[in-house]
Parts: sequence; structure tokens; C-alpha cells
Amino acid sequence: MSSIQLGSVTIYTYGLALALACAAALLWMSLSARKNAIPARAVSTFAVIALPLGVLCSRAGWCLARLDWVSQQEHFFFQFQRGGGMLYGALLGVLLALWVTARIQKLPFARLADLTAAPGLLVIAIGRLAEGLVGEGYGRNVYEWFDPWGEQSLIAWEDPSPLFRFPFAVPDHYEEYNFAIFVLEAFAAILMLVLVLCSRRRKAGAKAVLALLLYASMQAVFESMRQDSVLRFGFVRVNQLLSGVLVLILLIICMRGAGKLKPVQRTMPFVELIVCCGIIMAMEFALEKKIDFLTWMRMDVCYMVMALGALGLIFTVLPLWRKAFPTIKES
Repeated sequence: MSSIQLGSVTIYTYGLALALACAAALLWMSLSARKNAIPARAVSTFAVIALPLGVLCSRAGWCLARLDWVSQQEHFFFQFQRGGGMLYGALLGVLLALWVTARIQKLPFARLADLTAAPGLLVIAIGRLAEGLVGEGYGRNVYEWFDPWGEQSLIAWEDPSPLFRFPFAVPDHYEEYNFAIFVLEAFAAILMLVLVLCSRRRKAGAKAVLALLLYASMQAVFESMRQDSVLRFGFVRVNQLLSGVLVLILLIICMRGAGKLKPVQRTMPFVELIVCCGIIMAMEFALEKKIDFLTWMRMDVCYMVMALGALGLIFTVLPLWRKAFPTIKES
């Protein structure tokens, strides 16, 4: 793990980057709180609760996903210098902290959640970039990807060495270059941040739900692209599964807030959700060559179809999101 030694003190660069990202996010929240008539003490209360809770939940999520390995390591949970965390676990910790803060400060949970939406995406963007410091977030081997005999890409390229540099690719432990998926994830988080900031003023909670929807939908694809130490239950990628669960929860939230709907309007979104998740799952099996009639598909085609499935998840929930969270003028 990349680190800086200051005398007897060891500073891990990944942890430092996350700490600076959280500090920037809290500063942003403090400035935004003033504009939204939210007392400054609410932000400070949230910070005190969210920082330890986010770390602990992130660690707990990772340990649960790797329980078979963690159970063999004595006192591993508290050995943070050895790494190991789950972003969805941290997200759960932040949501719990928001709920506790809302109860303490007697503020609407939805308003506080909106306050964290854009700063939270900033933390994700910086955190993804920081993964490059610890050798995480890489994808498939660049040379093998363009090798026509490897049957990974439709594009054959004898000498892909122009891509052997940041931000396109990074070297692994064997000095072989792999696609820098963490850069793509960081760029996507920044794009989501812009979309959340540019969204019109809507009912409280709209920005938080939109941010979660965008992130969960696209992470289902990015998680498949990663070839690092991804968390798995057997052959199932944990974060892909959690992304699907989160989209389902957001769909239910939006449906409950959308008011009266016709039976077909209540049924079709779930059907569309199942279809989109089915497409993503089928492409995951196709990548693993576990579906015979899809073995003809090159990996780049699989990822493109998977991306369409992820966009389908977004556009399945988006109409209900608009109804559940109308613009201020409409309400």
C-alpha cells in the first residue's frame, strides 16, 4: 500500500486522499447549508456521526463479503492499515448518520440527504482516483484485449502501446498494462455530480434519490469491468448484486411517492427492472462464456449491451422519480 513516512508516523496515501475528500465534502455541505436554511450545527453533528459510522460500516460490509477469509485472520476487523472496505457499506453508514442527525436536530431527513448528494459524489470521484495509488480499480490486459486471437474485442490492434499510460491504462504487479477502470468510474461520478447540480429544484429528497439511482445503475457495469480484488459470493459480484437491490429500493420509494397509478403503471416498471437486470446478468454470464449460444459475443459487445441495460434501469425509474419529486413550481 502506498504510504508516506514522517519520522515514526506512517501516512497511507489512500486514506489521506479519502480524508481530504471528506473534508472538502463537509466544507461544501457547510456552505450549502447556509443557502438552504439548514443550521450549521446539523452539518457538524452529521460529521461527528458519519465519519466513524461510515468507516465501521464500510469495514463490516467488506468483512461480511470475505467472511471465509476474515474468520482465519485474528483481529482483522480493527487492522485498518491492511485495507479492506466496501463503498456500499460506507453509504449505509452515511444514511444511518443522516437519520440520526435528522432526529437530533429535528430536521427533515430528505433535506439533509439532498445536502449530501453532490458532495457525496465528489467523495466517490476522489476515492476512485485514489484507488490507483493502491493498485486497485484496474480492468483487463490492454494487449490481450486487442489481440484478435483473444476474442475479447472487435478491434484488432497489433501495437496498443500508445494506451500504455495514464489515464488509459496502469501497470499491474507484473508490469503489464491493464485498463484504468478507476479513472472511468471517477469520470462517471463527476458527470453524475454535474447532472445532480443541474437538475431543477424539486421536492426534498429528489437530488439524493437521483444520485443514488445514477450511481447504482452504472456501477453494475463498472463492477463487471473490474478485474482486481472484487468482492464475490461464489461467482456473483457483491457490488453488482447490491446495485440491483438499491435500484429496486429506489423504484419502490419513487412509486410510493408518485401517488395514484394505474395497475399497468405499477406493474410495468417492475417488469422493465427485471428485464434490464436480466440483460446485465446474461452479459455477465456471456463474459464468463457460461451461456453456449452467447459465446460468439466479443467482450466489448457484452459491455455495450450491459451499458444499455444499465441505462434501462435509469429510464425505468426516472419517470416515477419525476412524479414522486415534482418541481417546486408544480407543487
